[in-house]
Amino acid sequence: MNSSITIEHRSMMTLSGVRSVERITDSSVSVFTEEGDMVIRGERLETDEFNPESGILVIKGRIDSLVYTTEKHHLSDNIITRLFR
Repeated sequence: MNSSITIEHRSMMTLSGVRSVERITDSSVSVFTEEGDMVIRGERLETDEFNPESGILVIKGRIDSLVYTTEKHHLSDNIITRLFR
């Protein structure tokens, strides 16, 4: 699955390569992508559509930033995981 990002007028973002949507709030969306965990920040954010089979996610609202937070690994941050780091 390829990964790409398209932002139109800072008001709509289309992401491909999304494996799961972890958290959605009015000011941030956290997703797990082919390239690692990503956080999108902004205002009035909402997911317009998400297709898990194709990995396409569309986000609408004012997009201020996006940041990859890890590199291609997705681990729950529980006590056992933290002990063995």
